Amino acid sequence: MTNTPIYGQGFIPAAGNIAYELTAVTRRAYVPKLVVQIYSAAPFLSMAMRNAQRAHGGLSQVTVPVQGASFVQFNWAGYDGAFPQPTVQTGIQQSAWNLSLGTVPIPLLAMESMAQSSEAVIPIVKARMNDAKTVAVEAISTAIYGSAGTNALAINGLLDVYDDGTAVNTYGGLTRSTSPFWKSTKITAAIAPTRQTIILRINQVTKLAGGEKPDFILMSLGDWTTLAQDFMNAEQFFTNPNSKYGNDDAVNAGFSALMLANVPILADIFCPTGTMFFVNTKYLSLYISEDANFAFSGFHSLIPNNQLANIGVVITMMALVCTKPVSGAQCNDITGAGF
Repeated sequence: MTNTPIYGQGFIPAAGNIAYELTAVTRRAYVPKLVVQIYSAAPFLSMAMRNAQRAHGGLSQVTVPVQGASFVQFNWAGYDGAFPQPTVQTGIQQSAWNLSLGTVPIPLLAMESMAQSSEAVIPIVKARMNDAKTVAVEAISTAIYGSAGTNALAINGLLDVYDDGTAVNTYGGLTRSTSPFWKSTKITAAIAPTRQTIILRINQVTKLAGGEKPDFILMSLGDWTTLAQDFMNAEQFFTNPNSKYGNDDAVNAGFSALMLANVPILADIFCPTGTMFFVNTKYLSLYISEDANFAFSGFHSLIPNNQLANIGVVITMMALVCTKPVSGAQCNDITGAGF
């Protein structure tokens, strides 16, 4: 961190008595903006929060009955119209999820408040409050592409949702080994992301999901770029001497969005390289507590702890819930560009 002025560059003299005297009697010319350097965009989380469902209190705050077997049977009948005596068959089980609690504690020391009461370039408490939301988004986005198997307090990630039982046997309170309908699709065959291979996977997942096509596909930016290059190989430009290519008279090559078989393919910084997720939002939702939707506790005194300071907490409670895991899939070993 630079704690002293930069000497010997531009019109500022080199380090020495003149430079030190100038430093002692001259204020710094700050730009009163804090430029954040360390975070990434989170497109999937933004979309999930936009369509989030509300959750309330109670135990297992998200509980959904699911049908895993038939209630009745079909039979062919002859001329006499006879059919077998029906039997009562149970087909309903209960899936359930607990909300996961995320917290971001924010400190505020009394002496730093005093120091910044009139001479603040960037109010440190404002910077920390802004940072709290971004830190939470970063952590949640990372967890979405992970697994609660590494941290039971975290939300279930897409690795938990779309697993065939080999890595994650229990999800939503149901065990996949004893409830095979609760298994998802996990494809491990290595493929290079091209138009031909991805549309093959789309149709494969659609068949395994009972004919329901996924809403979109999530890929890492490197894998997405490899697929985009396959699209670019088929680009053609038709020129007309009497017209322009665009407002700036420039050829616009490449794509900002990809789609195959009417299925959008999205790039997400947090999606791990080599893994692709097929998502059907009819069955996948983010549930957020009404009482802890990035709520702030307010600042509370630490004087009982013998300290002149305050502390506040940003609180969020949520769960990523899929009520039909077979509706989507995870595809591993995508051999795209790993950058």
